Amino acid sequence: MTAHRRMKWGLVFLTALLGLLALRLIWIQGVMSGRTVPGGEYPLAKMAEVQSEREIVLDTGRGRLFDQSGFPLAGETIWTAVLLPPEAAAGPRASAKTERGANAAALHRLAALLGTDAERLKKALREVRQPYAWPSPKVEEPLALTFQQADEISRLGVDGVVVLPYSRRYGGEMNGRQWIGYVSESAAGGNAAKGHDGSPPIRSIRSIRSDLRRPMEGTAGLEKTLEPLLRGIEHTEVVARVDAEGKRLPGSGLTVRTPRNPYYPLSFYTTVDMRLQEGIEKLARQDGIKEGAVVVLHAQTGDIAAMVSLPLYNPEDISPEGGEWNNRALQAAVPGSIFKIVTAAAALEAGVASPGEVFHCSGEYGRYGLSCPKEGGHGIITLEQGFAKSCNTVFAALAERLSDAQLEAAASALGLGRPVGWRQADTLGLPLLAPLAAEQAGTVFAPSHANDPGARVQTAIGQRDAAVTPLQAANMVAALLRGGEPPAPRILRRVDFANGQNLAVLQPHAAPSPAGRISPGTASLLLQWMRTVVTDGTGRQLRGANWELAGKSGTAQTQVKGAARNNQWFVGYGPYEQPRYTAAVLVQNRAPGSPHLAVKLFGEVMDLLAETEKSENTRMPSHTAKG
Repeated sequence: MTAHRRMKWGLVFLTALLGLLALRLIWIQGVMSGRTVPGGEYPLAKMAEVQSEREIVLDTGRGRLFDQSGFPLAGETIWTAVLLPPEAAAGPRASAKTERGANAAALHRLAALLGTDAERLKKALREVRQPYAWPSPKVEEPLALTFQQADEISRLGVDGVVVLPYSRRYGGEMNGRQWIGYVSESAAGGNAAKGHDGSPPIRSIRSIRSDLRRPMEGTAGLEKTLEPLLRGIEHTEVVARVDAEGKRLPGSGLTVRTPRNPYYPLSFYTTVDMRLQEGIEKLARQDGIKEGAVVVLHAQTGDIAAMVSLPLYNPEDISPEGGEWNNRALQAAVPGSIFKIVTAAAALEAGVASPGEVFHCSGEYGRYGLSCPKEGGHGIITLEQGFAKSCNTVFAALAERLSDAQLEAAASALGLGRPVGWRQADTLGLPLLAPLAAEQAGTVFAPSHANDPGARVQTAIGQRDAAVTPLQAANMVAALLRGGEPPAPRILRRVDFANGQNLAVLQPHAAPSPAGRISPGTASLLLQWMRTVVTDGTGRQLRGANWELAGKSGTAQTQVKGAARNNQWFVGYGPYEQPRYTAAVLVQNRAPGSPHLAVKLFGEVMDLLAETEKSENTRMPSHTAKG
């Protein structure tokens, strides 16, 4: 067969195929045009016009965070009202539904339940083209319904309104939980603008809520450090089928698409007690504290019971320039006299001072421009009294007997000058799991320090280059209560699969120092002296607390925009006889001479802990002995 004949028969074959295809299309158009789609009211011929879908993402699939008792912190499921595109008028059934949806009484009641008026609701139902959750009037979040409200809305049967479960990441309120962090548009998913330091994108979750399909990632706090584990695998969505005009197909119903993986998203249980966390946030607001931090630890394990950072922030609306998203509990600040715990420990361990040693304080030290806060001085004073009354003269004298290395070793042994947060290698598939990775190390001496006695004296009273985080300060007290061994503060306790099966339990551990540890005898002595601070020293206003307390106050001189300001500190523990909690309170940017709010808030926090324990004990069931 010649090439010409092969080409001829090939063309005949192609022509026959095209003919058969044309006949098939004619048959579909003419014969099948009147047949309806199963479960719908549209003929097959019209399906070319009605294959569009409109969806709403109900859950991005991102992992969830909980407090120690299972209270949701990030990823709470709520019931909310979702508005759907109006149904196309196609047949008597759709018309009947439309009439029911327009029932005036039902619309007015629905509007009241949604916190709006009937006219606005009518307009929304007419104009909706993309399913969306009805917003809360107070925050830019879907309106959370009670079970009673959700049930009533469902029974009203207004067409175009359905009640669905919705996973909101945060509640939209101002809070002090910067350790949770926030999520924002990932760099891989768009043109997210960065902050001035190149870290947090300006486009937070609120600014892109209209498109939850955009890639989101953790940008600060636990959301960032746990990002590889929190990242969603599949999302859950509800789909409505619409025609070419964007109207819902009558009888088409809604389709729910859910992940098929029973193990994800993961659930992360923290050590935080949400009742305590919220209680401290409320106390700080009532006291008018604008800047600072509060950390509460379980004394023996170092587990974080609460961590509050001020100013408060809204994880739904982040301003990178404002810096409210920074966790001040993990940021180092000048410690003032709370650092005298370190100086006393160094002196006792080095044997350069004894507890009953007597000093003379005239008010002026005579060197390095140092003076004592008490006008005219304390006169004859022992080392223990000097600790209780925070005498600068006593601690300057100790510093001159110490070397830089001895002071640095004592600080390191107590968990200062280095990160102490819980961390563990090769955990949950990560080379290093460090939930509090943003923790600053703090300092004792500046790197350029060259064994200057004047600098050492200033450092010994908590000034100069000394810098401590509130987390480290609370942990230092826990180290004393553990006989000189600092724990590694833990905020993540357990990780579970979505089906409830346990994936990992993260055990507490210590945070030993290369410099060793202070002796149990020194730790015990310092704990006693901290009690003297409350009974006969700078913490006397705590004598009326619900528990007997112990601690150490501090006031550090700083500058803010050229103006003289103070950091106010109080660190301590309670109850004194059976210590269960340690706490550190930092109040920043206070005018010199202002009332010491850190002491006040410390007492209020400890009272809150006492009341919480009392209420828990009251709720515990009683048991009657049986013979």
